[in-house]
Amino acid sequence: MDPVEAVVITSVVAMTVGIPFLGLTLRFSLKPVMEAFIRLREAQLGQHPDTAMLKARVAHLEHMLEIHGLIDDRRALPLPSATSERVSSSVSLKDRERV
Repeated sequence: MDPVEAVVITSVVAMTVGIPFLGLTLRFSLKPVMEAFIRLREAQLGQHPDTAMLKARVAHLEHMLEIHGLIDDRRALPLPSATSERVSSSVSLKDRERV
């Protein structure tokens, strides 16, 4: 077997076996990165269903705090010391809803 023939056979075998292995390696290494990127973009745009559920849950919790008189404004929470005073004077611990 002459050296040129050996190099050609080695190259053909390396490409036949190497290209599929390279493709599989790239697929398995890039798939998690692309999924994470897609989820990040969905979360930033607010299209993820978990984001909508979380917004609804936070709105409900804020509503419950307003009912119990713990917050007056949705954007501003009272200081922790003022909260404990307001809770003890306005709502007993038995009447509070556990969250």
